[in-house]
Amino acid sequence: MAEKELRRMSREELVEIIYAMQQSQHRLEQQNEELRARLDERTLKWEQAGSLAEAALSLNHVFEDAQAAADQYLASLKAGEADARAKADELTAQAQRDADKLLADARREADDIVSQANREADRQWELFRRQVRRAVQVSPELAALLQKRRPRED
Repeated sequence: MAEKELRRMSREELVEIIYAMQQSQHRLEQQNEELRARLDERTLKWEQAGSLAEAALSLNHVFEDAQAAADQYLASLKAGEADARAKADELTAQAQRDADKLLADARREADDIVSQANREADRQWELFRRQVRRAVQVSPELAALLQKRRPRED
């Protein structure tokens, strides 16, 4: 508004303008707090996705230990008689097949967990982008601020 227009306004009109601006500022501050909370939540979900991937990797170590135990069992059987060796070979082969199957299952589960975490992260990211777009539509001041910080992505 021009300075002359402001001088001609009554106190009530000026107070109403100030009150409306304070309400708008309060609303924008609340939106800002909500967006920060959502961003923190998003960050936490990314960290959890990393934890899921680490858990999947730790499963691989369990199967490596199982393989080591099977190898130790094989060594003890080879010290016995020829019949015991034949039986040990049979048991070792079965243990190897089982270990390979378990390892393949664990890797498949780990891949599923990581894929699921990535899908959830992508979904959360899209929700966040939509909320930011809505906030930008509601508040021209926020749109201007975001435009100054980074070029628009579409």
